[in-house]
Amino acid sequence: MNDSSTYQAVRIGDIAEWKLICVISESGMSAYLKHSNPTQDVISLFDESWDVNEETLLERIENVVYDHPQVLDDFSADIAVVAPKSIWVPTELVHDREEDIPELYNNVYSAADEDVMADEDVEATCLFSLVPGLRSFLQRTFPGARIHSHLAVMTSRFRDRSSDMPRVYIDIRHNWADFVAFDRRNLLMAASHPWKEPSDIEYSLFNILNVYGLDPEVVQVSLSGPRDVKNPLMHDLRKYVTYVMLTMMPGIGVKAGMPLIGALLMRN
Repeated sequence: MNDSSTYQAVRIGDIAEWKLICVISESGMSAYLKHSNPTQDVISLFDESWDVNEETLLERIENVVYDHPQVLDDFSADIAVVAPKSIWVPTELVHDREEDIPELYNNVYSAADEDVMADEDVEATCLFSLVPGLRSFLQRTFPGARIHSHLAVMTSRFRDRSSDMPRVYIDIRHNWADFVAFDRRNLLMAASHPWKEPSDIEYSLFNILNVYGLDPEVVQVSLSGPRDVKNPLMHDLRKYVTYVMLTMMPGIGVKAGMPLIGALLMRN
């Protein structure tokens, strides 16, 4: 932990005027404060990255939180968990049937009942888990916080972006790329795929287009992520896909250096 003599909380005034946004993944954690006035700059509380294994991941998350005690203040909070091991099920299967969630999740992945989380949408619900003990830690440490799947955040926020064309959104992260595809407002898929080379991202995209019968001449592909990866990838994809562009993000989120998921959570 940080020495208490070196830690300095950010002066913000009335806590009720701010919302806490946290993004947690296997490779790091970041936290931001968004003011109720949409023109006011987002405050970055911390942005930590690491390279740890599953055995020490929860401890690292806990230490970062306790090293920055301002996040424990009584904020309205949205926390996104970036969990590649996620599945989607029809919401009607789990609505008001929380006891069925672990069994459904464990048909594909393996996690203790208490570690499986759910982010419910109207049509489909995302079931996800990142590391043992995380759900209990978040519920205990951030009571009342809204806990989201990163894929569900992308799905809910991008669904409303109007377009008559099929759309695929790709958010590129460290070792992973998140894909969300729509046909108008209908969700086709949302999943995370690993990558080492940009060609791996291209392969995943064209596999998605093939599986869902999406024509490269009429589909719209939007990219976000590190500039040194997304810009060359956009240039290369334009050889095969007619409409390739960068994903539009809120300006104040870009200015604060927020990851895509954090920026999307700024919308109430």
